Amino acid sequence: MLAIEAKGVKKFYKGKAVLKGVDIDIKAGEIFGLLGPNGAGKTTLISIFATLIVPDEGSVKVLGYDIFKHSQKIRRMVNITSGNPNFPWSLTVKENLNYYAMLYGIPKSSRKKKVEELISLFELDEYENTRFDELSSGLKQRLNLAKSLINDPKILFLDEPTIGLDPDIAIKTRKLIKDIHEEKGITIVLTTHYMKEAEQLCDRIAFINRGRIISSGKKEDFISGEKILKIKYMRDGKIFEKEFKAGEIRKILNKIKGEIVDIEILEKNLEDVFLELSK
Repeated sequence: MLAIEAKGVKKFYKGKAVLKGVDIDIKAGEIFGLLGPNGAGKTTLISIFATLIVPDEGSVKVLGYDIFKHSQKIRRMVNITSGNPNFPWSLTVKENLNYYAMLYGIPKSSRKKKVEELISLFELDEYENTRFDELSSGLKQRLNLAKSLINDPKILFLDEPTIGLDPDIAIKTRKLIKDIHEEKGITIVLTTHYMKEAEQLCDRIAFINRGRIISSGKKEDFISGEKILKIKYMRDGKIFEKEFKAGEIRKILNKIKGEIVDIEILEKNLEDVFLELSK
């Protein structure tokens, strides 16, 4: 079953094409990574999926519903969050969650229980009466993720969820995302330009650049274990360094006319693939 089906999606801002005919299918229950540099069109695309903006051309179905005809129904079944949490600064953790629970129309009879469950799930008990502006960046992100589950979404859109976070907090945030997926089984669509993040979290990925999907598939299709030889060699008293595909031994020996100093075996990763596709 498809969670999202998009065909020929185009979006223009001030006459400039931001999305240039995007086709993409996202399966229900998977973590799908939308990878690309800043300005590639990632945020615009997931904003369309979340019905925050509409495309100028193309068609999109979310959970089988057309975004033009059933936007209100879709909004009740999805949630979106970014790496820059923005909440009413003077409200506490508990007050913020209660506020968003009201916005999503959660009945008063079950609202208190839902808020308490999320505070417990994200280990915010100690900070439930702390104002948003007094929270650390890591705690703000935890609150952000807690808010994103307030309506028990079937699809969760995470737009650059670890941007600007310290490395240790980013690691904890990725673990939280993984735990959410394993526990809830919901579809997660993740945008990032951190390739390590995509390697750790995503089942399938699509590379987007300049408004176009360049390539997509299973993560393993891109990091299939291809080996690269990084060779340092000396010629005329100078040290040189080059990279070659591991299977090109004969070509390597013909090209290197000098004394080999060091050989390092590298394994191709998503970052290497991304750099190639971005050229």
